[in-house]
Amino acid sequence: MTRLAFLLLLVAPAILAQPKRVLYVTHSAGFRHDCLPLSATVLESLATRSGKLAVTATEDLSLLNHVSLLNYDAVIFYTSGELPISTAQKEDLLAFVRSGKGFGGAHSATDTLYAWPDYGDLIGARFNGHPWVQEVRIDIEDPDHPAVSHVKPSFSIVDEIYQFREFSRERNRVLMTLDTRSVDLTLSGVNPGTEDFPLAWCRQYGNGRAFYTALGHFDGTWRDERFQQMMLSAMLWLTGQVDGSAAVRAPGQPALAAEAIGNSASLQPRMTISPGSLMSMFGRNLTTGSTLAADPRNPAYKLGGTAVKLNGAAVPLLYASPAQINAYVPLDLKPTACDPSSSVRCAAPFYALELSAGGGPATAMLNTAETTPGIFTVTVHGTYASIWATGLGPVERNANFEVTKNLPVVKVEGVPVRTLFSGLASGWTGLYQVNVELPTNLPSSALLEFELGGYTERVRIQAPR
Repeated sequence: MTRLAFLLLLVAPAILAQPKRVLYVTHSAGFRHDCLPLSATVLESLATRSGKLAVTATEDLSLLNHVSLLNYDAVIFYTSGELPISTAQKEDLLAFVRSGKGFGGAHSATDTLYAWPDYGDLIGARFNGHPWVQEVRIDIEDPDHPAVSHVKPSFSIVDEIYQFREFSRERNRVLMTLDTRSVDLTLSGVNPGTEDFPLAWCRQYGNGRAFYTALGHFDGTWRDERFQQMMLSAMLWLTGQVDGSAAVRAPGQPALAAEAIGNSASLQPRMTISPGSLMSMFGRNLTTGSTLAADPRNPAYKLGGTAVKLNGAAVPLLYASPAQINAYVPLDLKPTACDPSSSVRCAAPFYALELSAGGGPATAMLNTAETTPGIFTVTVHGTYASIWATGLGPVERNANFEVTKNLPVVKVEGVPVRTLFSGLASGWTGLYQVNVELPTNLPSSALLEFELGGYTERVRIQAPR
């Protein structure tokens, strides 16, 4: 082994162990945000505690040159206005990123360098106002990306919320979007004709990586541990220390499979749903690529970038994937009556379904029934069994419980059994519980028949040993 090769073997581990260096630029040529000093302190502290990063905060734009940038692995802008940098500096910054380095932006980084078209391409969009300064709910569209995986499937935060122009999903991989149910879309200045408001994205830029988050206006945002984790993970991603895809997921047109919508337990009857039920739909491009499950006790109205409306009203989602969506039909959601003067052809009250997933809407017409029963499972507890189902229809208050107005008829081995309880399963969305008394001397495998609203389901139950 040569002396040079031996020395390289000795020093290579030390070089690789050195923290990656990030230049954090906070020059304001337009509006200056009060949070800038705190933001610098937060990023420096996060970097030091990680042991993998070193952040240099500066307003000195002269550092944006080829020679100085050789000392850094990523540059992050929290800037505004037309920064006084030369044409050569602009080219040096682009070459820096294209060579395999990272470029990040926070909040007003999109309100920067309007006169430089290449910067708009680098950052991914241009600021177009902030209609909302309030608490909002944010949907995580790419739950696998390290910058946002810790807050999936959604979170709420108080911030100044940007909207954009010159944004394209065909150039940027969207990481999180605004849940428009948490804001007023009728306010003056809101981008018209859309409910797609991306709030963080990433992309490949040459051999390098780019990341942007619209959050970061207030001190409170920078003190928020969730946002801090986002920025730390973004810096690690920009410097190539954690993996996460930046491949663009251009949205395909969502399509619902024919006759493939119904209650989530049985899908029967097809293309018919009832208030209070869990419903499933199948197809393709039903999300932009992600698969996410919401908390079944607290479902989301937007999941993985997808929203579903029935008769124009958004409904809660429990699961979303490119091929399947599970949603809840609220008990108080009324079907639409047929209007002879309308262009919509129908023979009975209906629900108009609209699914949006970034690539445009998919629609369907659904029949409605008071009950659409479907059984998920049956659990046996000695002398009684619990039937876990959906689609059992309207309920009414009885003491501390919501009990079904329509009582099912249950038979075991052809013999009717007494119903002890029939109502909503406490704390769960769209789940009903029916407790029935079991006959004595139950065989080891018995047939249970469940009848409601003209529908019958049969399941095998096993007697406990």
